Amino acid sequence: MSSKPETPGALWRRNLPVWAALMALLGVSTWAAYWPFGRVDTALGFAIAGVKTALVALVFMQLRHAGGLVRLVAACGLFWAAILFTLTLADVLSRMVNR
Repeated sequence: MSSKPETPGALWRRNLPVWAALMALLGVSTWAAYWPFGRVDTALGFAIAGVKTALVALVFMQLRHAGGLVRLVAACGLFWAAILFTLTLADVLSRMVNR
């Protein structure tokens, strides 16, 4: 992180392209939701969500310029979220099998 405060112009130059990319990815997500891709739908949705998450984490959360400890904490949060999603998915899939 920089010690000097950023000027409003620098903030706009940094954040506006990322915001535009996020809006473009939102459009791609919406387009993909209504277009039948078959088995690729889920993988495409996860890929788009991963790119959006990376953009937000690197630019808006400023992990690109963060120190090692901050990156470690962010990675731990992602790890625990992955565990929770895995357990939730295992629960849902086990309930579907027992029907």
